[in-house]
Amino acid sequence: MEGPDDSLGPSEPTSANLAPPGHVRTGGIADNSDAAQPPDLDTQHHLLDDSSHDSPELPSGDVKDLWLQDHIHFDDLRLTADFVRSLQQATLDDPSLGLSDEALERLHNPLHGKPHNAVNDDTRMTIELYLGNPSEATYETNCAIILHHFLDTDLPSYYKVKRLVSDLTSIESVVHHMCINSCIAYTGTFLELDACPICSEPQYDWYRSSEEKRIPHQEFHTIPIGPQIQALYRSLESASHAHYLCEERSCVLSELEHKEYLDEYSDVLHSTDLIQAFEDDCIGADNIVLMFLIDGAQLYAMKASACWIYI
Repeated sequence: MEGPDDSLGPSEPTSANLAPPGHVRTGGIADNSDAAQPPDLDTQHHLLDDSSHDSPELPSGDVKDLWLQDHIHFDDLRLTADFVRSLQQATLDDPSLGLSDEALERLHNPLHGKPHNAVNDDTRMTIELYLGNPSEATYETNCAIILHHFLDTDLPSYYKVKRLVSDLTSIESVVHHMCINSCIAYTGTFLELDACPICSEPQYDWYRSSEEKRIPHQEFHTIPIGPQIQALYRSLESASHAHYLCEERSCVLSELEHKEYLDEYSDVLHSTDLIQAFEDDCIGADNIVLMFLIDGAQLYAMKASACWIYI
């Protein structure tokens, strides 16, 4: 995932069970929906009896009803519930997600085989320049230097080579507007706002905008994981690397058939949770697992964690 052009994009590893390329799954390794719910009211009944008579009475009904908007009185918690609900109801064809029609079609019907190699030497060089110089300014500077010494070289613009790489790999970024101070991205509940609710800075640069086109102060680029996984399976070499999980899963289960433990625990796939997922077939031979690591970084000596970094 990429962040804004001029900033960086939150270490407990977690796993998410993804469907094979070209398919969409809704299930995970395990159902932990109860983990995020408030404590069971039945088990806390004695605590409620001891509370002050002046305390507000909790609503009757299912515990999950506590997450309804009518029962939430803190603005931050109400906002969190809004985003949780948006994630639960999200669909791939939601226009606010920013996926193009072409990307959505490729996600459902992935391409097979390697990308065509019908590119000349100049185009191949520009692709290498683009991949090595993600900044548009750096790319244009290097192209100008090359053209100064090799006048006959045909170098496409930054936009054209970016479009070419997207066409060859079937990977494109999803773009959302964000606050100029990186407070928020204008998605979900913030989608229709014209100014940041944190710092009040306007979403759009009115000096560069016109009636026909509104230009945001800053954009946030996200590269979806689905097309990246599909691209891995278009190459024999990268597809074989992606099958490491399948091979190691088979070795683990085979060894556990003969004894109740492994001779050596040297891989994250040897963890108790993942072994249990293998045995329960929550992670099958053809499944893909995405590892997610997140941690906070304290940027100031006298303040709590100021940013979150994730891989």
